[in-house]
Amino acid sequence: MNKISLFFLIGFTMIFSYSFNALKVNGEISWKTAEEAITLSKKDGKPIFIDVYTDWCGWCKILDKKTFQNSDVVEYVSENYHAVKLNPEKEGSFQFKGEEFTNESFAVSHDVNSYPAIIVIHPKGKNKVFVGYRDSESFLEILKKYKRQVD
Repeated sequence: MNKISLFFLIGFTMIFSYSFNALKVNGEISWKTAEEAITLSKKDGKPIFIDVYTDWCGWCKILDKKTFQNSDVVEYVSENYHAVKLNPEKEGSFQFKGEEFTNESFAVSHDVNSYPAIIVIHPKGKNKVFVGYRDSESFLEILKKYKRQVD
């Protein structure tokens, strides 16, 4: 193999490797609708976490960009939870535990009055609400602790 071919092969390998790692770091959580998450949770027993946000909330945007894009968070959530985004200021409704909720009434029923808020729900366990921005480490700690409590 001549030097030019070897140079291109090494360069291609380095670019491919860098691109793959960049994709891993910048992965995204697979967001589901409330209905999808509830149905899946009933089947597989995974808890649900709901990101309650608004379009005007600055900390919600930081949570999206920093915490929810972290590769450790993305991996843990995809393996252990069903994730839902819920904006109480937007129209939408769904059934939960035999009751019909709008996005707003669901947030109110869980005493969400500040954003961002995370509602964690286990199909057989209790619901828990965490209000405020969380960095990747503290967010993972919350999810892991909650999962241990209900398993």
